[in-house]
Amino acid sequence: MGSFFVFFSTAPRVLIDRAGYSELGFSLVFATAAVVMIVTTRFAKRFVALWGIAGSLARGMGLLLLGAMLLVAGESVSPPSFWTFVLPMWVIAVGIVFTGSVTANGALQAFGHVAGTAVALYFCIQSLIVGVLGTVAVVLLGGDTAFPLAGYSSIMAIGTLIALGRLTRQRAAEA
Repeated sequence: MGSFFVFFSTAPRVLIDRAGYSELGFSLVFATAAVVMIVTTRFAKRFVALWGIAGSLARGMGLLLLGAMLLVAGESVSPPSFWTFVLPMWVIAVGIVFTGSVTANGALQAFGHVAGTAVALYFCIQSLIVGVLGTVAVVLLGGDTAFPLAGYSSIMAIGTLIALGRLTRQRAAEA
């Protein structure tokens, strides 16, 4: 969800200031990312059943990386536009849904007896990471480019994939 936080932190400056969207045009284009997430969520039960928790998480992180690469390519070759900023965000939005559909349940499976406390702690930590790292990305990489979104999405996806790989190897070793 941090990628979405960085998107809504940078999108007004990228789309209104640099791409020349009107406020109404910006609102409509911005909303399409949420629509993509809503539509993708409609199919969450199917892809979780097909890929499982780890598979859904890995695919979600892959989509964050793909979206980040598209953002960097777009920012490098063209002024910001729907095609170079919003369309890559759609890819990231699908990755967010693939990830969000499984992460809380997957991370909290073992805490059934203290589920409420575990959920509160999980979302507290998530909010701190999103708030601190997302803000740092926007401040350090310039909030009027696609680079904060690409950087944040890439770093978080790579970190998550590394952690998933370690956890998978650890579980395989214990089995």
